[in-house]
Amino acid sequence: GRALLLAGLAEARACRDISVLIGHCVIATMEGCAGRFAEAFAELAEAERLMHIWDVPPIYYLAMITLVKCELWLIQGRIDLAEAWLLRLTQTYNGGLGAAAPECHPQLPQHIELQRAVLERIQGDEAASEQRLQALEQRAQEVGAQLLRLIAMTQQIALLLNQGRQDEARTLLIRSVQASAGGALLPFRALLAEHSQWLHEQLLQAPFCKLCNALREKFPACFKPAAPEAAHGSDCLSVRELGVLQLIAQGCSNQEISEQLFISLHTVKTHASHINSKLGVERRTQAVARAKILGLLG
Repeated sequence: GRALLLAGLAEARACRDISVLIGHCVIATMEGCAGRFAEAFAELAEAERLMHIWDVPPIYYLAMITLVKCELWLIQGRIDLAEAWLLRLTQTYNGGLGAAAPECHPQLPQHIELQRAVLERIQGDEAASEQRLQALEQRAQEVGAQLLRLIAMTQQIALLLNQGRQDEARTLLIRSVQASAGGALLPFRALLAEHSQWLHEQLLQAPFCKLCNALREKFPACFKPAAPEAAHGSDCLSVRELGVLQLIAQGCSNQEISEQLFISLHTVKTHASHINSKLGVERRTQAVARAKILGLLG
């Protein structure tokens, strides 16, 4: 998945497609969820830098980047900062005369609401969070925003579990699985991380379906001790380092990697050094061989 994301990002950069913004925001979110906040904010800074270079008006990208920052701040526990900027975003896009959402993120106002629900849950106002998520679920269903609806539903499940309302959570999970007939896994990410034991038990009792089977495949890492080999694996490499590693495996020189990823030659060398260190090798060829053994190159 990461390799495809990085390949698409490189192609979008090459033709100056504004969709690079989406790619960098996704990578930033992935890095943030893994606790690599420096890398996450660096991705957002790179996205903003490209928008400046390409003379893209801020209205097309600034709110999207700010919302991802809010998500990262909430994960970090920087609640006051997230609250202040979520309020600004709400006033801009969710007010009575709210501004139109940018073309590359038409559901921005609804995603602002999602993060406000997260904020309310963190602040202990679970009733307000639940009410906001229910309204968001209904609105998403009305406009056919299925992925957004599923995210709102799974956030409600987490909220119900935190309150000890397991029967209601179980009922909502059944609805969520039924609504995920297309196989969407992303909405269940938080449940996998925060309530893996409960989710595992529910899926064991659920009838077979593609989604349940796909979710079950995510559980070995949650319930089995890590193999000794895992100390040098994909989890220790950042998204950007995996991208550099992939190009190294293709035989690209440092200069070619610099040009394809739009980063400085010094940054390429730094990434290469980190890759060697994390994989426990000394040379590029050894890094590629080690990566193939660990399954990092597909």
